[in-house]
Amino acid sequence: MKKTLAAVAVLGAFAGSAMAADVTLYGKIDLGLQYQNIENSGYTSGNDSDSWGLKSGSNSGSRFGIKGTEQIADGLTVGFQLEQGINADAGTFSDDDRAFNRESRLFVQTNYGEFGFGRMGTLDSGLGSYDIFGGDAGVFGTGWGSTIGADTAIFRGMGTRLDNMITYKSPSFAGMTVYGQVSLGTDSKAMYNDGAKGEGSSDVNRYYSLGVTGEWGAASGALVVSSTDYNRYMANDTTEDNSFVVSAYGAYDFGVVKTTLGVQYYDNMVQANVTGWDVDTEKYTKPTLTKGYGVMLGATAPIASGTLYASVGYADYEDCAENTTLGAKQEYDAWQVGIGYQYPLSKRTYVYAAAGYTQSSMDKYNATQDDQKVTEVVAGMVHNF
Repeated sequence: MKKTLAAVAVLGAFAGSAMAADVTLYGKIDLGLQYQNIENSGYTSGNDSDSWGLKSGSNSGSRFGIKGTEQIADGLTVGFQLEQGINADAGTFSDDDRAFNRESRLFVQTNYGEFGFGRMGTLDSGLGSYDIFGGDAGVFGTGWGSTIGADTAIFRGMGTRLDNMITYKSPSFAGMTVYGQVSLGTDSKAMYNDGAKGEGSSDVNRYYSLGVTGEWGAASGALVVSSTDYNRYMANDTTEDNSFVVSAYGAYDFGVVKTTLGVQYYDNMVQANVTGWDVDTEKYTKPTLTKGYGVMLGATAPIASGTLYASVGYADYEDCAENTTLGAKQEYDAWQVGIGYQYPLSKRTYVYAAAGYTQSSMDKYNATQDDQKVTEVVAGMVHNF
């Protein structure tokens, strides 16, 4: 509640000074219906579910934010952006422990490029102002609904929003733009073992990445190389200290259809939604690290004043370490297909509908296959302000 009041107070303060600077209040409200069916087999059988209801953010995350710039001199502009995710169906923050959880940055634009500081998405995250891979390599971005066309299900080495980030974006030359990022402490909320030194030390995870984008007429593409230097508590339990991820995509607009091919290879990557932090013992535990690859093929086409989206993807990966009991590595694969349609009602409002199927499998104990099958259908409306 205190964080909510603080955010409202900040918004009020900026609204009161909007006439004195180039300050904008903006946002997005996305509400719709979602149906989801989950079937599990093998060792996870019996955990099936079937649900439907009102959902916020099935097409793109509901949010509000404030941003502004001030030109200090010719070739020198300073700006800021504060953005908070919300659950529009419940009127709550998407993260109760943060104000402006989606983005909180100060940036400086010069003739030699742009520098950004604060909390923001990584180059390979599909999130935020500096993402150059995830939002384009898969035509559905991070997904519609929970799973439809979600590139995070296929590109399992993708990054996320990180704290304490410094980003550089170069001026464009010959159609190309170069990027660099470093996070000196990826999560300021995380607790660390007794004696931890915090940001910039070996007690915290640090992230590094380099990227380049290119646009040459109808063709475009991007390449990102990233690494997470795990903190010493996690590294002591791994065979390698750092993760290594290479992500790339290429796209070509034929006019009647635009096609996109995205690929990713990763090694020593922490499994999605696994932090390695044990909230009971307040110590890091050995995380599950994987290596593998993912491929996604997507297409968009203008149809009846709207846009049709379609994608298919496949992932193949395995644990980096062998199971000490079995003397073998766990192996996984996943594939998905999605189709959707988006139709504009005005410049700021559009409706959408989509359906998708995702199946993931795990070869457990070299005998029984664990399968999860997810079928999902969504439909809703987005209004931008």
